[in-house]
Amino acid sequence: MRISLSGMPFWLSFFRRIPRPPGRKAYVVGGWVRDMVMLRRPTRPEIDLAVEGDAVQWGESIAESFGVQVGRVSEFRTCKIDVLHDGVPVRIDIAPCRTDSYPVPGGMPVVTASSIHEDLYRRDFSVNAMAFPLDDPFQGSFLLMDPVGGCEDLARKELRILSPASFDDDPVRIFRLFRFQERLGFHPDLQTSRALESARLNGAFLRSSKSRLWDEIQAAIREESRCPIIFRWLLEKPWENFLPSLKMSSPRRRRVFAWDRLTTYESVFSPMGRFWKETLLLLALFYGIPRQECDRGLRLLGVPEKRAKIVRESLFPVSFGKRREKTSQPDILLNISPQMIFLNLVRGGAESLASFEKTVAEADHHPLRETSLTGRDLIKEGIDSSPEIGNLLREIRTLREQGILNSRREELDWVRARVRSRGKNP
Repeated sequence: MRISLSGMPFWLSFFRRIPRPPGRKAYVVGGWVRDMVMLRRPTRPEIDLAVEGDAVQWGESIAESFGVQVGRVSEFRTCKIDVLHDGVPVRIDIAPCRTDSYPVPGGMPVVTASSIHEDLYRRDFSVNAMAFPLDDPFQGSFLLMDPVGGCEDLARKELRILSPASFDDDPVRIFRLFRFQERLGFHPDLQTSRALESARLNGAFLRSSKSRLWDEIQAAIREESRCPIIFRWLLEKPWENFLPSLKMSSPRRRRVFAWDRLTTYESVFSPMGRFWKETLLLLALFYGIPRQECDRGLRLLGVPEKRAKIVRESLFPVSFGKRREKTSQPDILLNISPQMIFLNLVRGGAESLASFEKTVAEADHHPLRETSLTGRDLIKEGIDSSPEIGNLLREIRTLREQGILNSRREELDWVRARVRSRGKNP
C-alpha cells in the first residue's frame, strides 16, 4: 500500500526539511502512520521517527535544520525535539530501532540495536506496529511496511498485543490499552482480553514502572475522552487486589465528572503548581478510601512526593483548626486552598458546582480570575516569599475593584514599579 501526501502541503514541506541520516535507514512509525492508514490524515502534530543507528546524532541534524536544540535524551538514546513548522508547533520523538527483553517482568528492559522489522515486533499493539520508510530524496508518498498485520486489525477495529506476555513484561500497556480503546473506538481481541485478565490476577500492576504510570496519568488527562478512560481504570480493575476500595461507584463517577468540569477553571486551581489537574484527579479518585489504601495507591501510581503530600493532607487533615464562620462563595475562594475548594465542591454536588460557576462568571473583579497575578508570579518578580506577598495581592485586589487595574499586564507593571521604587528607597 502506498500513501500519498498529495493535498497535504504542510506535511510535504515538513518531510522535505527532515535531513536523512547518512548511510542509515530511517522510518516514520507509531500513531502518525496508524492515523494516515486509517483516516488518510494525521490527527495530532506529533510524529515518531526511528533509525537503524544513532537516534541522538540524527536528532541533532534535524534540530539544526529547524534552528532548535535537541530536548531530553533518555538512557535508551531516544530524544525529543519541539519544532515550529509554518507557524505550527510539532513534537518529534526519535528512537533507535531496537529489541527489548525483560529479565524481570515489569522492570526496565534490556535493549539491543535491531532492524526495523525486529523493532516493529516489540511494540505494544499491531495497529501501532507499522512504518513508512523515509526515501531519499522524498517523493511525496510513503510505501507502507506492515509485518504484523496492523492494517487488518484497523479494519476489524481491534487492539491486539504482539505477545501473550506483553502486559506482564510491561504493565503500563494496560493503561495504554484503555487510552486507545477510547480514542479509536476499538476493542481488544480475545488474546488481549485474556492477557489483561491474567496480568490483573497475577499482580502485574505491582511490578510496573512507577514513573511510567505517572506519565500515563498525564497522558490520559491530555486525551479528549479522559473521563471514559478513567472509568475504564475502575471498570477493568487492574488494581482490584491492591486497592479493593477503589471501585466504580455512583459517587466516584460524579466526582470524576465534576473534576473534568472544574479543570476549566485554571485561574482558581493552577496555583497548586504544574500537576494541579493530576492532583485534583487523585483527590476525586481517592476520596472516601481508607488512609492505608490511599498511601498504597499513591506509591503504586508513582505520584511524586510533593503531590502525594498534598493529597494526603487534603484527604486526611491532622486538625481542622478554628471553625470558620459561614462565608459567601467569593470569600471561600479567597481564604482556603485550591484543593479544599475542589473537595468542598465535589462533596456539595450539582448545586455547589452551579453556585461556584455562577459566582466566578459574575465576579468580574475577582482576584482569582485568569488575568490576576498569583503569589508565584510575585516571587518571579523578585518579591520575597513573606507576608509582603499577601499584602501586595490584597492591594492588587483593591485596585482591581476600584477599576484602576484592569488586566494582568497592568498588574505586572504596577508590581514592577513598586519593586523599582523599593530599590531606590531602601
